[in-house]
Amino acid sequence: MATHNVFRSYDIRGIFNRDISAEDAEKIGFVLASRAKSDIILGMDMRSSSSMIKEKLSSGVMRAGFGVEDVGLVPMGVAMFYAWKHGKALAYVTASHLPKEWAGVKFFHANGLGFSEKENYAIRDEFFSIKKIINSKKAGNIEKKGSEEAIINYVSYLTAKLTPGKPLRVALDCGNGMASVAAKRLFEKAGFSVQTIYGDLRETPQRNSEPNIDPLTELRRSGADMGIAYDGDADRMILVDEKGSILTAEQSSYLILSQLASEHKGDVVANIECSLSMDDVAAAFHRKIHRQPVGHTFLVENANERKACLGAESAGHYVIPPLLPFDDALAVSLYAAVALSRSSAPLSEIVKAVHRYPSGRVNFDCPDDKKFAIVEKLKNEFSGYNISTMDGLRIDFGDAWVLIRASNTSPMIRLTVEAKDEAAFERLTAEFKEVVENAIKGRYF
Repeated sequence: MATHNVFRSYDIRGIFNRDISAEDAEKIGFVLASRAKSDIILGMDMRSSSSMIKEKLSSGVMRAGFGVEDVGLVPMGVAMFYAWKHGKALAYVTASHLPKEWAGVKFFHANGLGFSEKENYAIRDEFFSIKKIINSKKAGNIEKKGSEEAIINYVSYLTAKLTPGKPLRVALDCGNGMASVAAKRLFEKAGFSVQTIYGDLRETPQRNSEPNIDPLTELRRSGADMGIAYDGDADRMILVDEKGSILTAEQSSYLILSQLASEHKGDVVANIECSLSMDDVAAAFHRKIHRQPVGHTFLVENANERKACLGAESAGHYVIPPLLPFDDALAVSLYAAVALSRSSAPLSEIVKAVHRYPSGRVNFDCPDDKKFAIVEKLKNEFSGYNISTMDGLRIDFGDAWVLIRASNTSPMIRLTVEAKDEAAFERLTAEFKEVVENAIKGRYF
């Protein structure tokens, strides 16, 4: 049943029982374990399909002759922490922020680095080359660890490293996702007063599971010293100040660096979508900035390779290598709360140091089998401009830039525009909306 399109750059993802089935998961588990040549850690999110996929993944791993350690229903960061501490690869069953009919799997090495595009596509190619699974002579076994041990060890590790200053009230908007399982316990153990919003697990959440899209109304009127919103599998987070304003990735990075830069050396890694103000943030703490393609795998890999103190993505992924070698929204948001607790100023005052330039993003629906070809065609159309093709097509205009890129996780093309004045922003947005719309319809220059 599985189609080639479910094997994406970062993960495997598709509509359950249309694009991917539980039976497909058995073959995926077999291929994963055969390639990794090691036992596999398994974890999952709260979707009803996830338990079926995880069960079949387990079967495939064991049929390949390797063992399974099942940590059950935990946030992705907790599963990654468990795998990192035990030195084993991880398969985490999730479709992140997508609706409940979606299903998927993300793969991670023992060091916390997600599988690369090349590795994910190698799994795809082997998956389609196998007609029938041939059992290993030695069958593997399964060990059901359960979530409690994994969560306890995770919380103990972080709270031993991070100690707040003054008392703070923190509001946690779990979005009925996986943060609900561990976030409140983590922050309370660290010493914060915690208010939870949408803190129970639901397949159909009470707000959009994508916090960058949802207005976060309940969180913004909580009145807490800091608000934090998580996505479905809790690998991304967004901060809100005490006045209810949503922080940009650059403002959140400034808060984190206000503490981190005094403790650790290293530069800042940011993706190509991050604002011009991210350069200002890095400069404020006397750090160089290194740009990279969009994607948490690139973020983690580059941040660790460069020995950076912080890696940030505009979508809400962050990594603090001195704390953990992988991106984990729960850990990073706890670090941000500790940084605020050690400041005498409220959050709204701290982030005033970061200038916000006019910017915005427009998403265009586009079939998975066409989106990359369209962006490639646009690269040729704009070849005479000041462009970067590091990730999609970025066109720089001095005090403004435009980025057109195919989403690696959804059937869409994204247009991001930023300028240092409002008029240029409005003009470029209108111009390039028309460019992308025409390209999707097959009309170019």
